[in-house]
Amino acid sequence: MIIILVSLSGCLGSPAVHDSAQGELHAHYEYTERWSIGQGCYEQVKGYVYTAGNVSADAVQLNFNLVNTGTGTIRDSRSIFIGSVGNGETRTYETVLDGECTQDYRVDFMFGK
Repeated sequence: MIIILVSLSGCLGSPAVHDSAQGELHAHYEYTERWSIGQGCYEQVKGYVYTAGNVSADAVQLNFNLVNTGTGTIRDSRSIFIGSVGNGETRTYETVLDGECTQDYRVDFMFGK
């Protein structure tokens, strides 16, 4: 029993890696299905956002949706306020999206306003 719990407490799947851009603002993120005794099944999302070129961005917000791939419904959502990202600056972030162990999910992303 302990061996099963230890094996389930780590990563259940391979990380999915994505990049997105809106003008000079770029975001890189990856998500991995995880399991823990306290949280059950969840998607761990982590990445970084940066500006390219000679610009800065004010009030940067990142929006994530955990989408059930079978039904297309949104299971959980998170918005992360990054704030200002200066010229050439990189800011990291991490969040968790709550899921169910018997479902398949994808994480959708878009820049907020």
